[in-house]
Amino acid sequence: MTDNFNRPEFIDNRHGRDMVAALRGHLRWLADTYKEPVSVDIATGYFHPGALALLADQLRATKGARLLLGAEPTAPPKTPLRKPGDKRGPAYEAQRVNAALKAVDAGLREDRDILGFSPHVDETIRKLLDFLDSDKIKVRRYSRGFLHGKAYLFRDHDGDGEGVIAGSSNLTPAGLTSNRELNLGHYEPRVVEQVAGWFEDLWAESEPYDLAAIYAARFEPYDPYLIYLRALYELYGDELRQEQEAAGTNELELTSFQNDGLYRARRILDNYNGVIIADGVGLGKTFIGGALIEDVLKNRRGERVLLIAPAVLRDGTWDWFVKHFSIPTFETLSYQEFGNLRELGGEGKTRTRLSFPVKDYELIIVDEAHALRNPDTTYVRALRRLLQGHPPKKLVLMTATPVNNSLWDLYNLLSYFVGHDAAFANQGIRSLRGRFKAATDQDPYDLRPDMLFDVLDQTTVRRTRHFVKKYYPNEPIPGMGGQVIRFPDPKVKQVEYSLDAVLPGFFDDFAEALAPDEGDPLLTLARYWPSRYRHEPDPETNQREAALVGLLRSGLLKRFESSVNAFARTAARMADSHDRFLAALDSGLVPSPKALQDWGETDNDAALDELLAEAGSEPIALYRAADLRRDIEGDRDILRRLSERAFEVKRETDPKLAQLVEELAEIAAEAEQEAINEGELLDKRKVVVFCYFSDTVGWIEKFLFGAVETDPRLAAYRGRVVSVSSSERQHSVNRRDAVFGFVPRSTRAPNQSDRFDILITTDVLAEGENLQQCRHIINYDLPWNPMRLVQRNGRINRIGSPHLDVFIRCFFPDRELDALLSLEERIRAKLEQAARSIGVEDEVIPEGAVSQRVFTETREQIEALRREDARLLENNGEGANAYSGEEYRQELRQGLDDYGEELTSLPWAAGSGFKGMRSGYFFCARVGDTPYLRFVPADGGDIISDRLGCLRLVTCAPDTDRHLPEDLRLGAYAAWDRARAHIHAEWTHSTDPANVQPKVSSLLRRAAQHLRLNPPPDITLENLNAVVESLEAPLSKRMEQYIREVFKPDSEDRRGVSAAVIERVRELGLQPYRAPDALPPIDLDEIQLIVWMAVDRE
Repeated sequence: MTDNFNRPEFIDNRHGRDMVAALRGHLRWLADTYKEPVSVDIATGYFHPGALALLADQLRATKGARLLLGAEPTAPPKTPLRKPGDKRGPAYEAQRVNAALKAVDAGLREDRDILGFSPHVDETIRKLLDFLDSDKIKVRRYSRGFLHGKAYLFRDHDGDGEGVIAGSSNLTPAGLTSNRELNLGHYEPRVVEQVAGWFEDLWAESEPYDLAAIYAARFEPYDPYLIYLRALYELYGDELRQEQEAAGTNELELTSFQNDGLYRARRILDNYNGVIIADGVGLGKTFIGGALIEDVLKNRRGERVLLIAPAVLRDGTWDWFVKHFSIPTFETLSYQEFGNLRELGGEGKTRTRLSFPVKDYELIIVDEAHALRNPDTTYVRALRRLLQGHPPKKLVLMTATPVNNSLWDLYNLLSYFVGHDAAFANQGIRSLRGRFKAATDQDPYDLRPDMLFDVLDQTTVRRTRHFVKKYYPNEPIPGMGGQVIRFPDPKVKQVEYSLDAVLPGFFDDFAEALAPDEGDPLLTLARYWPSRYRHEPDPETNQREAALVGLLRSGLLKRFESSVNAFARTAARMADSHDRFLAALDSGLVPSPKALQDWGETDNDAALDELLAEAGSEPIALYRAADLRRDIEGDRDILRRLSERAFEVKRETDPKLAQLVEELAEIAAEAEQEAINEGELLDKRKVVVFCYFSDTVGWIEKFLFGAVETDPRLAAYRGRVVSVSSSERQHSVNRRDAVFGFVPRSTRAPNQSDRFDILITTDVLAEGENLQQCRHIINYDLPWNPMRLVQRNGRINRIGSPHLDVFIRCFFPDRELDALLSLEERIRAKLEQAARSIGVEDEVIPEGAVSQRVFTETREQIEALRREDARLLENNGEGANAYSGEEYRQELRQGLDDYGEELTSLPWAAGSGFKGMRSGYFFCARVGDTPYLRFVPADGGDIISDRLGCLRLVTCAPDTDRHLPEDLRLGAYAAWDRARAHIHAEWTHSTDPANVQPKVSSLLRRAAQHLRLNPPPDITLENLNAVVESLEAPLSKRMEQYIREVFKPDSEDRRGVSAAVIERVRELGLQPYRAPDALPPIDLDEIQLIVWMAVDRE
C-alpha cells in the first residue's frame, strides 16, 4: 500500500489504508514532485483540532489551505417531521439547517471542553491557534444548506487541480484513523476540475467563520470571580434552573428570600421526606411552613396536615396566620397534647386520638423543633410512632437553633427523617454518625463545623440576618402596607457590679477549691470520677468521667456568678448526694455517674440535672475504697462549708440586685421622656431579664416584687412583674399567659390584654418566641456563651419591630472579670492535663488545645461586649466566613443575572488566579454528572476535598484582581495531576461493593437472624423480610439501644422475642434499607476539569 500513498485511490481505515497516512503520503509526494508548494482545500461536515494536529507538519509546508465547514443532515431515524403550523418549503429547510449548524457549534465546544488539561494538550491547541491566525489557512462555513460531502482537494502552485480524495471522512481524528470509512482518490483532470468547481461555488456562498475563537476562549485572562462563579454553577446550576421553572407555583404571597427558601424546602422534602427549616430568628419560617401546608391542602386528595407547636405559638402566631391568610383548616396540637395522645403511646386522659387515622397524615410540621433534641421525651416517642408506615410521611422541622449544647442536637433532629446511617453514602459519607463524631472530635465547641456542610446543604434551609441584609436589602414585605425588610439596631450597654462585695473574700476561697493557679484543687469531685480509683482503670470510662468533672467545675463557677443563691442551693444539693454516696459505700457498692453521650455547656438547669444523674453501681472491691472515701468526705465538707457561707447573703444586701434596680429605673425614666403616647410608653419600658438558672429567677423575682412597691422610680412596674423558667408555673401564671400578657401584639395573643412590663426568665424563652414588642433585654449573668446572647437578642431584634433601636444590657463583675475568665480557662487546662495523664490520645471531650483556642475566641467576644461593641449581635453571631449553601446559591443567582451566557458558556479548563489566604490550586471537576472540588496546597500538604473547605479558599469578589504569573500558571498542571489522582482514588474506592456497604452491628445482625429462625405465626413472609431488611441496616447507636431493650435471645419464648422486636421496629418507624450501589470503574481521562484557580498567598 506504500506506493499508493503517493496517489492513494482506496482508503477505508483498514489494513493500513488509513486516511491520515494517505493524506500525509500524498502531500509528501506533492512536495517532492512540484517545485513550488501546493495548496489544499478541505470540505468537511465536522472538525476536530486533533485532526489538524495529525496533519500539521504537512499543511505548514503547503502554500496554504482553505477549510470549509458545514452541517450534515440529521440521519433518517431522527429526521424531524414537520408539524402543522411549521414553516414550509425552503423556509423549513433553512430552519433545519440553522438548527444543525447550532448543533455543530455546540459540538465543537463540547469537543474543545473534553480535550483535557495538560502541557501537551495546551501546546497542541496553541499550535492550532498559531496556524489558524497565520495566512496559511482560511476558514469559512456553508450555511445555505446541509453539507454532506467531504473532499480533500489538492492544487498546484497555479491553482490547477492536481487530485482529490472524496468520500465519508470528516476532518476528525476518528474520521482519519479509526472509523469505518470509504474514500476514493481521483486524479483525472476532468474529475478534479469538476470537484474544484463544486468547492469554489460553495466557498463563494459561505461566510468567514472564526474557528480560532472557539479554542482561544480557553486561554482568555478570566477574572477570578467569573471562575469562582462557574464552580458554583457546576454545584448549583441545575437546581437554580429547576427553581426558575417552578417559580410562581405557590398561592401564599412571600418575599423573594422566602420564595427561594420554599423552593429549597420542597426539593429537600422530595429527596428525603424531611427538611429542617433553620432560618434565623424573625425571618418568617412560619410563612414557608404555611406555604408547604398549602401545597398539601390545595391538592385536595384527602391527605391531612398536622402542626405541632408550643401552645403559645399555636394559639397566637399560628392562629393569627391561618386566619389572616385564609389557610384551609388543618389540625394543630401543642407539644403536651401531642405527647399525651394515647394512640401514640402517651397517657392522655382528656384526648386520646388524632382527628383522623394516622395513615391519612401526609405532612407533619413541628414548630420550635429544638424541643425534639432530646430523643427520650414523650414528644419524640409519639413522633416516631406517627411517622411509621408506608408511604413515608413528610416531616418539616422548624427551628432557628437546631444546635444548642452540642452537634448531637442536630444529629437527633436529622434522625427523624434521615432513615439510615448511610443515607449520604452516594455523597461519600458512609456513616452519618461517624461524620458527626469526627466533627465533635475535631472541636466539640464548634457548632458550625465545615465537615458537616455537605450534610446540612442536603437537608437544611438556613438563611441568616447577614444573608438577608446583604442580598435582599429594602425588599417590601407582602401584605404589610409597604413595610420593608429592616432590623432594629442593637445597642449594647455594660452594667458593672462588685462580685467580691457580695461575699468578701469568698471568691478567692472558691477559686482555690475549684482550680488553683498551682497544684491540685481542694475539691476533687471524686464522687463524679470514681473510675480514677479503680484498681484497673478503664481509659474510656476515665476519659468520660474526667470530662464530667470539668463540666461540673465549670457549672459551679457559672452558678456562683449568676447568683449566690443559685450556687448555695447547688452546693448544698451536691453535699447531700455525697452523704448518699457514702451510704452506698457502706453497703459495698460504688455508684457510677451517668454515661453521658452528648457533651455540651453547663449554663442551664437541665444540663446540671443530667450531669448529677447516676447510672448503676459496681462492687467496692474493684476500687481503692479508703482513698475514695477520704476524698468523698473531704469534698462533702468543702461543699457544705461553701453553701453555708453562701446562704448567709440576703437579697437586701446583694449589690447585683441593687444594680438591677438602677437599670430598671433608668429604663422607666427614658420611656417617660421618649414616648409620645400611652401605647409607646408601655412598649419602650418593657424589659426581659434573662438569666441561666431557675434559682436565680426566683432570687430576682421575689426581690423585685418588693422593690417595685417601695421604690417610687419603679412605680410604673407595680403589679406588672412576671417570671418564667423551666418550672411550668411561677406565682399562678403559666408560661403561655405570661408571654401573652407581656407582648400581646407580638404574639397575636387571643386576649390582647397588656398585663406585664418585666419578664424574668431563663433561656426557655431564648428560642422560639416573638417578643419584639419589647425594647430592652438585661442579661443578668456573665455571657459565658455569647451565642446565647445572640439567641436572646433575636427575641426582640426582628423584622417588623416597632423600635428603631433595641438595648441589650450585660452585667459584668467590674474587678473580677479577668479572675472569673482565668478560672474558667484553668478548669479547661486542668481537664486537658488530666486527659493526658490517663493516656487518652483521641480528644473527644470538650477540652484540650482546640477548645482552648475556642475559649480564647469566646473571651474576646465577652471583652467586646464589655466594651459595648454590638457587632456580635448585628451579625447575629456569624463571623466574616460564616458561609452557607444558601449564600453560595444566592451569589450564583446574582452572578447569572450579571454575567449570563458569559458564565454558562465558559470553556472547560479555563482558569485564573488571585492573591488569597493560602497558596495552592483549586479545581472543579466532573465525573459524569457528579461534581468534585479539590484544593491542592502548594506546600505539598493534604489535599482538601470537602466542599466548604475548598470554596472558602477561593471565595472572592467581582473586584478581585487577577494574579497569575507564568510560574504560578505552570504549576497548575502538576497540581491537577494530584487532584485528578485523588478524585480517581476516591471513586475507585467506591467501585468495590465491600467499601460502600455500611457497617451493621453484630446485635442487629443477630436480631435479624433470630427473626428468620423464629418468625411469629401471624406475619407474612413479605412483612417478615421487610422487618429483617430494616434491622440489617446502619442504625444509630440510640436506635440500636431501643432494639437491645426488647431483643432477649436467651429467652425461652423465642417467638415472643421476635414479636417484641417486630413491634419495636414498627414503633420506631424503621424502613427496609437498600445499600448504595457500587460505582462503575472509570479511567483517569473520564475525570473532566471544569475550571481551576491558582491562589498565591498574600
